[in-house]
Amino acid sequence: MSTTSPQRLFSFEFASLCLLVFLSYCNISVFYSLYVYFEALGIPQSWRGLLIGASSLATMAAYLTVSPFLTMRNAAHVAALGVVVLLGCGGAYLVAVSPAALLAVRLANGLGVALVSAVAMTLLVAIIPPTRSGQAFGVYSIAMLLPYSVVPPLFDWLSPAHLDYQHGYALVAVALAPALVVLALLGRRSGNREHSHTPRPTLAAMAKNARKRPVSQLLVVNAMYYLSFASLFFLAKSLFLARGLAGVGLFFCIQTGCMLLLRVFANRIFDVVPKIRLIRFCYVVTGATFMLLYVAHGQGLTYLAAVLLGCGMGVGSPSLNAFMYELSEPEFKGLNANLMMLSLQGGSFFGPILGGAAVGIAGYDGFLLVGTGACLAGLVMSRGLGTARPA
Repeated sequence: MSTTSPQRLFSFEFASLCLLVFLSYCNISVFYSLYVYFEALGIPQSWRGLLIGASSLATMAAYLTVSPFLTMRNAAHVAALGVVVLLGCGGAYLVAVSPAALLAVRLANGLGVALVSAVAMTLLVAIIPPTRSGQAFGVYSIAMLLPYSVVPPLFDWLSPAHLDYQHGYALVAVALAPALVVLALLGRRSGNREHSHTPRPTLAAMAKNARKRPVSQLLVVNAMYYLSFASLFFLAKSLFLARGLAGVGLFFCIQTGCMLLLRVFANRIFDVVPKIRLIRFCYVVTGATFMLLYVAHGQGLTYLAAVLLGCGMGVGSPSLNAFMYELSEPEFKGLNANLMMLSLQGGSFFGPILGGAAVGIAGYDGFLLVGTGACLAGLVMSRGLGTARPA
């Protein structure tokens, strides 16, 4: 990859990585309807949370085994393999209808996600200017968020009246094919450039880095952020149906739209306001949102909750990732960025499982309390991070 000037953020590589992650997350965001689809298939409730979370479980395993060995030379090839796996998974939903078959597809789906995401994050931290890390992660996260704003309402309109769920999943997977062209261009450009000859840290050094208090603490805080969001994302459609509400796609469109507006027009705050303050703001506002949803049974309050959720979560991901970037020693920035993605998947794995279990025990109000508890836990766990010294 090219050596970026100290203040330059936008480059061919940066734009290509944003496009790559956008296409990948289009393939991920379509699965907001999985819980309802599994219910329509007659999959037992005890399986649904596991099947949804299985993708994240496979992603976590792949991050642990693949991330330490990623280099500039092999990154594009690894990501291309991930894209091929995801394309195959899209077609597999057409024939997989049993719990065992769906489990296999979801595990493969998680592998593909890990290969693409790990490569994108590894290359990203190599090209962003250190003084604009917050803005860089803010813009990058927009590419991750756009699919959540576009795909759910579009899919809501198409399915199941015009397009059944499994064909919708396969169709969205095809949209990932152009990513292969993007990766070919990235691979060619990086292959023609000089590469750093800095020796890669040993596995023992990587493990020691991950055990450092600021690093491990921030990983747990990050996991709580995604645990709360994942529990809502995968169970919101069934919550809306149970309460007789319409427009779950519009709910996510409003929420994601607020996040995008904040990150587009206020992205400089991520490099001006102390990141730990933004992280705590995220948890306070997001926790309040879950409590509002707990008492809201009308359309108006529900959409107000979407606005509040978008404002709270809008500052979360860029602040968390930029804070880890600042805390990390130079040789571990790429690894720690992928460990953040690993903790993201951990939260995404446990969120639907805990939320689904809460639905079975205490109804849909129960899983909203799980989200509130996760936000409170993240807020408490952030104590002491404000005094951590950047590398």
